[in-house]
Amino acid sequence: MSHLTRLIRFVRHWHARVGVLAALFLILLASTGLLLNHTEYFRLDEVRIRTPWLLRWYGLSSVMPQQGYLTRRGYAVSDGQRCILNDVEIRRCADPLVGLVEAENGFYLATAESLYLFDSEGRLLERLGAQSLPALPIQRIGLVDDQVVIATAQGMFKSVDGITWQVIASPSPSWSIARPLPPDVTDRLHQFFTPDLSLERIILDLHSGRILGRHGPFVMDLVAVVSIALSVSGLWIYLRSIRKGNPEKPSRAP
Repeated sequence: MSHLTRLIRFVRHWHARVGVLAALFLILLASTGLLLNHTEYFRLDEVRIRTPWLLRWYGLSSVMPQQGYLTRRGYAVSDGQRCILNDVEIRRCADPLVGLVEAENGFYLATAESLYLFDSEGRLLERLGAQSLPALPIQRIGLVDDQVVIATAQGMFKSVDGITWQVIASPSPSWSIARPLPPDVTDRLHQFFTPDLSLERIILDLHSGRILGRHGPFVMDLVAVVSIALSVSGLWIYLRSIRKGNPEKPSRAP
């Protein structure tokens, strides 16, 4: 048996076996690529995944706030990245909370740099910043005679509506203080503070190999190299069979 014959048999032998494995990766690449090309149509970024084992694989874990601000009919908590008022996430509120008070006309939620005004149903009415507040940063917030009071480094101020402020010298307000959260509130917070992943992110990591960790892209690079080698070897086997005059069943070497 000639060396060429041995080489052809060796190539055919491994071409079939490696080709099956490479085909599985190519199917994965093709299917994930198709999905990523139509991510807006399938709304992949809106689908949130909270499968426990997958979150552990990504190294994600929930950090549940243990304290918050409580009123007669509401609560507010923050983890430094998001703020929750009465089971509703407040957009553009990433600062730590200073306090929450509830007056007859609604809720007042304070951070160091902002004051949020909500109606009695918890709907956001306005967000007040440096241009609307008498002084910043807000250190504390409280109530006195159903008027909201804020304490700052420049003094204390009170307001009946959160818009017009008056300086006060020595009030004795009921300050908002962080307290341990009751179990029913903690249970409701799981929907906000349990981490999740978008389906788009998972598919993208599958496509790139990053779901396997920092070495995952190298695995996909290896698959790409093997696929190229399989294509070249398959083309070589086919062309050689054509040259022998039998594309269906290549002739044996003499």
